[in-house]
Amino acid sequence: MNDFVTDDEQVERIKKWWSDNGSSVIAGLVIGIGGLYGWRYWVDYKANVAAEASAHFSSMVSYVESNKNDEAIDEAYKILDNYSSTAYAELAHFSLARIYVESREYDKAEQQLQAVIDAKVDIPLEMLARKRLASVLLQQSKLDQSLTVLDVKFPKQFAAAFDELKGDIFVAQGNTDSAREAYQRARLAQPAAANPQFLQQKMDDLGLSGVNS
Repeated sequence: MNDFVTDDEQVERIKKWWSDNGSSVIAGLVIGIGGLYGWRYWVDYKANVAAEASAHFSSMVSYVESNKNDEAIDEAYKILDNYSSTAYAELAHFSLARIYVESREYDKAEQQLQAVIDAKVDIPLEMLARKRLASVLLQQSKLDQSLTVLDVKFPKQFAAAFDELKGDIFVAQGNTDSAREAYQRARLAQPAAANPQFLQQKMDDLGLSGVNS
């Protein structure tokens, strides 16, 4: 007896297997090909969205730098309305806040910065939004609210900035002791304050000499 299957037997076996399984194979191919094209479509779509958002962002920045605030605002809201899932949305919020602060529309600036905080973005962006929001609130003499915004656990990279700003708020409240303590923490923080000389001037105004680290 021949141990090898003849060509005719092999053909018959293939025919039977195809009869039993052919439909599932076709379905699998369709699903696989559909998934492949679906994935490619999604990748292409995301790339197109990012490119469009980037173009609007570039236009917004150009308008901001040219002091064309109305046009910048229009571009920013296009990003927020149509590309809110991209990283450009948070940058649009920051740009709008800057424009509104410059035009003294502080309530609108607050809304933009609060939106970044509420979005639960990455920590550095949230901390930057908190710092700027606290500054806006300080500008309006909303002192307790400003302190509340800063009353969170923050990375050490923000320690100098947060404590210096807290000192400014305490000074505005007339709370000299707390201001001194906050400025001292800012003076000792690492990384150092953005403008150590200005921080030292504030400390001098409160009768504090330089603090050795």
